[in-house]
Amino acid sequence: AHWQQRMTLVHIGSQADAIAAIDAGVDGLAHLFEDSAPRPDFIAKVVAHHIFVVPTLTVLESETGKASGASLVTDPDLGPKLRRDERDSLSASFRFKTHMLDLNHARAAVAALVAAGVPILAGTDAGNPGTAHGASLHRELELLVSAGMTPVQALRAATSVPARVFSLRDRGRIAPGFRADLVLVAGEPDRDILATRRIVAVWRNGAAVAR
Repeated sequence: AHWQQRMTLVHIGSQADAIAAIDAGVDGLAHLFEDSAPRPDFIAKVVAHHIFVVPTLTVLESETGKASGASLVTDPDLGPKLRRDERDSLSASFRFKTHMLDLNHARAAVAALVAAGVPILAGTDAGNPGTAHGASLHRELELLVSAGMTPVQALRAATSVPARVFSLRDRGRIAPGFRADLVLVAGEPDRDILATRRIVAVWRNGAAVAR
């Protein structure tokens, strides 16, 4: 992939998978892991190889048998905007749950990576049980904050950090000449991350979006 001038982003399912991908020269990791507590050598490898990480705590939570999106279905602001198929998906979880998976391992990995200055991107792996495109990002931000990120760090993980990592130079921040991709919410999401759910209006490239 690098010979073809392409970035490499690898899905992993265990800490051993993550280390193997890093050793192979990957640029980023999709998912963290729930099979074991993060080892110091894992954190050191991520830092040394300048890896970025998309934890996808939302889908990892569903792998433990808990419907990660259930709270979104009952949310008074988001719930009424969801289609029936989205509500069904958000209320589901993986059937292969195992006692060997522990979301706290992934949370600990996020905290250690943030402390080490590793770029964290917000993503959900939507399409899987417990997720729905768009809505699940609100749960992901909540989980990232529960893992030790500040609300501001979580907001950056969904905006400016992905734009920088993927070289999208016309978006991700509010600045002159940038795309006007904006979400107006009622509240202060830089203090309370749940405020992202109280959406008042949305603009995409300067055009209002009907909700």
